[in-house]
Order: sequence, then structure tokens, then C-alpha cells
Amino acid sequence: MINFTKISAPDCFSCQFKSSCFCDKLEPAAQKAWNKIRLAAALPADHNIYSEYQKPEGVYIVCRGRVKVFSTDSKGSQMITWIRHPGEVFGHIALFSKHKYMCASRTMGSTTLSFITAKALNEFLTAHPGTYPLLLRKIANELGALQLRLKDTAYKPAKSKVALALINAISYKSKNTDMPAIHGLKRTEIAEITGLALETVVRALAELEKRKILKRETKAIKILNYSSLVKLSGTLA
Repeated sequence: MINFTKISAPDCFSCQFKSSCFCDKLEPAAQKAWNKIRLAAALPADHNIYSEYQKPEGVYIVCRGRVKVFSTDSKGSQMITWIRHPGEVFGHIALFSKHKYMCASRTMGSTTLSFITAKALNEFLTAHPGTYPLLLRKIANELGALQLRLKDTAYKPAKSKVALALINAISYKSKNTDMPAIHGLKRTEIAEITGLALETVVRALAELEKRKILKRETKAIKILNYSSLVKLSGTLA
């Protein structure tokens, strides 16, 4: 059980990730209300947030750090559905569907997480109905992203899948620098994101390093040639 408190909630208006946050898309009055109704907690790495088949009690927002949303099969193998970055809302699908969670979620490194209870969210939406189209657009965009991922899983070669996973995991601070970096992403997690065998991921990373597209370090992966990585991923720069 996570002890969410109002005291722990960072201020939305002074947040360095505000431009990437769902809150930033709201009307001014709704932004103030959103900022007030949030509770928050600082969580360590690999901390469970919710489990499969658990009943949802609200929605979550990543304020700092990252969260992985994943499912586990009968053999214990994991498949990562989403990696939620600062500013992103998650847990909303299960809450709105009134079903139990079909996935679990866990922090990836130290994470500050905000939480809005179902009751507070319902009152917020009643007071600020202009939020509904934003939520519908968010859900539609996520469905579109899942369709693209299914297509990539079926048709893209292993190296392209690994390249795309790396691009999506580039840290917020280094995203627009000369040498983007990825922190705290394990090889097993790349395998879980891409649906590839761990051995295939290891070979792909070794080849990218040999081609001087990336450099693996103890706690990070440095991207030496971002344009080549983008080209290999099959996405637009």
C-alpha cells in the first residue's frame, strides 16, 4: 500500500516537466484544480504500484522518474506494454472501464508519483467538462500507438525494434543534446518491450556498438549517432 499525501505533491506550475504533462493541456481554472486534488509519494526503484486483477481506485501521474506497465504469463515472463514518463497519466483505462487492472505497474528507478482518487477525479470532471475531449484524445492516441506496435511486432526486424525501444527510452534531460543517453534500462526490459529473446537483444546491442551507433557504459547507454539510430528504427526524425 502506497502512502500518498498532499504534502508530497510537487507543484504543477513550477514542474520542469510541465510542458509534457496532461495538466498543461487543461484550461487555466482546471489546471489549478488539478494541482490541488493530487496526492503524491516518493517511491524507490522496483516498487510495485498496482497488480494485475487489482481493483482501480484512481489515476496516476508520473512527476519524476519512470514507470513500466507490464503483464506476466504463467511462466513468469514479462511483456512491457508501456513505459510512462514524467507528465504522463496511467491507470485510467481500467478506472473508466470499471474493470480490474489487466496489467501491473512498477517504478523504474526512484520515482515521484501523483495520485488522484476516483471520487476526486469524478468531481473534477463534473466541474471541468472540457477535460473530457482531452481524455478521449489521449485514449485514441494510445490505441493508435498500440496498433502501430502490433504492426512493428509483425513486420520489423529485431534491430529496428531495439533501435525504437532505445529512442523511446532516451532521458528527458539529454533528449535534445549532442549525445542523448539512456539510463536505467536493462537488457531484459528491452526484451520485454520488444518481445524479443534476450539473446537477440544482446546481439543487436553488440552490433549497434560495433557500428559506433551507441556506446554501453556501466549505468547508461550513450547514443553516438542518433540519426543512424532513427534511420534504423524506421521512424521519422
